[in-house]
Amino acid sequence: MSILVDIGAAYRSPRREMDHQLSIMTEPRIMMLGLTYCALSFLAELPGLSAEVALAGESNDVLYGKVGSLFIWRVFFALLMFYAIAALSRLILKLFQGQGTWIEARLALMWALMVSTPLVLISGMCKVFAPPPVFLVASLLTTVVFFWQWVTCLAVTEFPRSAKA
Repeated sequence: MSILVDIGAAYRSPRREMDHQLSIMTEPRIMMLGLTYCALSFLAELPGLSAEVALAGESNDVLYGKVGSLFIWRVFFALLMFYAIAALSRLILKLFQGQGTWIEARLALMWALMVSTPLVLISGMCKVFAPPPVFLVASLLTTVVFFWQWVTCLAVTEFPRSAKA
């Protein structure tokens, strides 16, 4: 299946889709999910950044500098931060007898990020083209969907249902 079909399926049945993601899990795929999210979240920030620079009356050089620093942060450092967050979540859940692995913790986080990507893109557009309350609602919805997906994915990986259940 394509990634878009998988994302749509994750909204309908997150547990079943996480089981599917576990069946096709590889480390390169996990990194691809993380890098794709980082690149798309970078693109989602560009309209807001451009509008901010234009409203401030700053030159294009300022815009280029801000775009460059945002790219380095979003694409390189954010991915490292996500790997650290996944490791921290694994350590915390291990204290509660979580049965997952390190790679499953990374997949859970990266998949939850990827599922929230369409809403991240919508929020980026709302930042520029919608009034502030709409942007606030879009951002809040994005955050709720991300945490819903991440908690569900962690539940599947760390506390799998037994065969008898």
